[in-house]
Amino acid sequence: ELRTERILAWGEMARQVAHEVKNPLTPIKLSVQHLRRAWEDRRADFGEILTRNAEAMLGEIDRLAGIATSFSRFGAPRALGEEPLAPVDLARVVAEVLTLYDQGSGAVRFSAAIGSEVPVVLARTSEVKEVLVNLLENSRAAVRAGGEVRVEARRTGSGVVLSVVDDGTGIPEALQSRVFEPHFSTRSSGTGLGLAIVHRLVTSWGATIDLVSAEGEGTTVSISFPDADRAEVSSVHGPGASGGGPAAGDPTSLQ
Repeated sequence: ELRTERILAWGEMARQVAHEVKNPLTPIKLSVQHLRRAWEDRRADFGEILTRNAEAMLGEIDRLAGIATSFSRFGAPRALGEEPLAPVDLARVVAEVLTLYDQGSGAVRFSAAIGSEVPVVLARTSEVKEVLVNLLENSRAAVRAGGEVRVEARRTGSGVVLSVVDDGTGIPEALQSRVFEPHFSTRSSGTGLGLAIVHRLVTSWGATIDLVSAEGEGTTVSISFPDADRAEVSSVHGPGASGGGPAAGDPTSLQ
């Protein structure tokens, strides 16, 4: 029965890969056909048509590359959390990431509230950046023009909590328990692997992640880091020690 579940999970993975790859291939094919017709017709504006269609195809190729990266990253759990944990300055990481968003259009406001008493946490700097960018992108997609996304960090009695708070559309209560599942997404585009990868990275640090959301009001995603001393002790048991390993139906657990 367990092997059957795993085979079914692999089948679902294959179906999802085919679906995600097929989407960008359609506009690429249409662009090539358009270029061929324009060339055969000796269109005077062929240069302009070439530029426009080449940009469209390059965009879809980049999209394909992103899809491939997401699936390969999720399908190779050993690549997640291979490096040892090290002290991470959350205030510095947040400032560096938000600098990227300060250069945006300004349709959504980004801000930070980092307590001065927040200590370093044990994690991996590059992964914390990846997680933060993923959460910020999700919030930006959910927030209307003029909305706000805020990053907060505070010390608690048991460690540090890093939160991304937005005043966006929110997530229906019936769907909230599924947001960290592979291939689940509240949007029509995307692989649905972003938050699944985020969950794996967070648990590989010995931290936990949870989500609170209300439709029409917004969403808060919080990552709870244990005290650095406790995290250092637990890290000797490996990335899966906190319960973040693959579930029985997870295709990555198929031997």
